[in-house]
Amino acid sequence: MAVHLTASGSFLPGAPVDNDSMEARLGLIGGVPSRYRRAVLRNNGIRSRHYAIDEDGRQTHLNEQLAATAIERAVERRGITLEEVGMLAVGTTLPDVLSPGFASMVHGRLGTNSDRVGPKEVLSTAGICASGAAAFQHAWTAVLAGRHERVVACASELVSPMGRGNRFERESEIHTGRSDVPEGFQYFNAEFLRWMLSDGAGAVVLEREPDPDGPCLRVDWVELMSYAHEMPVCMYLGMSDPGDISVGKTWLSAESYSTAMEQGMLLGRQDTKLLANNTVRIGTEELGRLIKAGRLEPPYDWVLPHLSSNYFKAKLAKCFENVGLDLPEDRWFTNLETKGNTGAAAIYIILDEALRNGLFERGDRILGIVPESGRFTMSFMQFTCV
Repeated sequence: MAVHLTASGSFLPGAPVDNDSMEARLGLIGGVPSRYRRAVLRNNGIRSRHYAIDEDGRQTHLNEQLAATAIERAVERRGITLEEVGMLAVGTTLPDVLSPGFASMVHGRLGTNSDRVGPKEVLSTAGICASGAAAFQHAWTAVLAGRHERVVACASELVSPMGRGNRFERESEIHTGRSDVPEGFQYFNAEFLRWMLSDGAGAVVLEREPDPDGPCLRVDWVELMSYAHEMPVCMYLGMSDPGDISVGKTWLSAESYSTAMEQGMLLGRQDTKLLANNTVRIGTEELGRLIKAGRLEPPYDWVLPHLSSNYFKAKLAKCFENVGLDLPEDRWFTNLETKGNTGAAAIYIILDEALRNGLFERGDRILGIVPESGRFTMSFMQFTCV
């Protein structure tokens, strides 16, 4: 049985925010302009992004609203109703609420928006960037196994409120020296993500039969592999020291929520050195595994990489070179520069833009790539345009 991607949709909140405007939108920390913004932006290559916060720093959307809008657009583009969808698989890094699950909240939001939704199997996938790939994989297998004729996979990210300057004020007051130790302000490792991440959602319709009225993608396979058994935590939220994950040092086991906040547990952080030093090795190892398993079938007409930063273009090219894959960069399609790093939603937003612009032709073979730096997870997916 084959599975086909027959429609896509995406939603990016608000007008594009350029590099010169983003600090005013997010707000200063301690009334002082960032020491790192220009350097981070120069390396990541992002020119504009979207935020679900307005010019006064007020949040404009919930994450579930971003996801629901992307799903509604995908379903409308397919020319069906939500009642005809058997399953919703939805991933995100930061849901609006700790419980119920994100997919249930998105399902509820869809029911609020329309009376033509119906009961659904729902699945919430957790993680960071790989949560979107996991939602896609589970939706694909649901159709492949014959459980549903038609499903929707979606991923959504709303991280801009975490980057607002007022979220950093308390810690900046405590750690005035901005020391780069686990319990300190870790100014660069914490602030780094402010200039990297943005908001958006994407969704796809997956079903048994191809769309007879337009081009679609056959999903040949999806792979997702974690290397956490050998790698430490790299990108994190909710702990004080990734080198010592123990009772009292996670947000839930801290003495109080205010203690967790004071100790910097509620700021997202990235160990940039660990990431830079291991990207090529992990990427090469996973590509080698896929080649040995007979998954990769070059040549590919297009490569769709989720890149958190243009800095990793050369590193990804090195991974391909290490395993003998000839995938020239002029056949890579990414919208990082104009849509920003939308994390778990990025591969969906890339697919949606490519499909709407008619990038693919019948017979094209496409390789999608979703790396996650949380504790090093790699996902690959292969499509054929039919």
